[in-house]
Amino acid sequence: MKLGTLLLRNAAIGLSQLEAALRNQVLYGGRLGTNLVELGYIDLELLSAYLAELSGFPIATPTLLDQADPSLMERLGADEAHRLRAIPLGYLGEGGTVAVGLVEPTDGKVVDQVASRLGSHVTPYVVPELRALYYLEKLFGLPRRARFVRSARAADGTDGEITGERRRTQPAMGMVMPPALTLEPRRRRPSSQAPLAGALPLAIGYAVACERIDAATNRDQIADAFVTYAQGRCDALVVFLIRDGNALGWRGWVAPPVVPKKPIEELSLPLGGASALQSAHDAGQPFVGTPPSAARPVEKQLWAALATQPEPFAVLVVPVLVKQRAVNLVYAHITSSAPPSQLVTELVDLAARAQASYLRLIRQARGS
Repeated sequence: MKLGTLLLRNAAIGLSQLEAALRNQVLYGGRLGTNLVELGYIDLELLSAYLAELSGFPIATPTLLDQADPSLMERLGADEAHRLRAIPLGYLGEGGTVAVGLVEPTDGKVVDQVASRLGSHVTPYVVPELRALYYLEKLFGLPRRARFVRSARAADGTDGEITGERRRTQPAMGMVMPPALTLEPRRRRPSSQAPLAGALPLAIGYAVACERIDAATNRDQIADAFVTYAQGRCDALVVFLIRDGNALGWRGWVAPPVVPKKPIEELSLPLGGASALQSAHDAGQPFVGTPPSAARPVEKQLWAALATQPEPFAVLVVPVLVKQRAVNLVYAHITSSAPPSQLVTELVDLAARAQASYLRLIRQARGS
């Protein structure tokens, strides 16, 4: 039995709440329970109880996690702990068996890898994803991705997003593009845009990027298509998630030999105030041009993280809309020039295709 089915059967959530959580899971990732908690439909304690019922394993409570054995944590190592989402709790009795909190306690391969690393038999304990990520950060020191650092969400049946009239004014020095291109007829012409001087050759053609997004079976494939498309066309591209009034780094690419000073997944930029990101988000249309704020505080924060030198005088930000709400912002720049019209046109079309793929994946999740 699946978690959603169990929760529905016990009237812990309603069908509309399950559908909202499945939609958020498609758009923002994370496990179903994580999205239910973030939306305020259940709390972590109730989720833990249902995960224990589903898996048949005991719960890794906060008390057990706070008392995790330092020697076992050192033996497992921070990288493996994060990769496997595993937290060694301590020895059980005198037999040498180790209790380990796991996000996926029923995955035999994960259990075997943890046991091999610890050199002991393992008894799995179940721990919700959000709680595991918090304790992985607390105990091992590696930060959570920005997507999992969440503010309080509404518990009133909404999805916690800001509602009301969206601003449609465009700050000076930017240009509002026409509405997103329609998907039909599908264009399959190869890109004729030449690689940037000194940059890598084009990683994939425009037609291939279209096909990858159209055929995507999960959200990560959509983001990866944008990132691969960017290689050879621009000096940097970042795909942001939009949550709680912030643009959260998801996937990105920076042209070598530049190395970003901060991992893309740790980026969190505010959408308040005047910025190219805020303009594209509020207008629901692409922004092309000089960042609207003379001080450029948001852009400077982004450029510093990407180690961008010199600072670009013009940027491109394309929103990906689902039900007329921006769920992603695709940011790109070329340091030596303004974004060429072909890059703008193609990214706008790829964003429209991403929207269609998201809607398809949401329908599939609701029907599963």
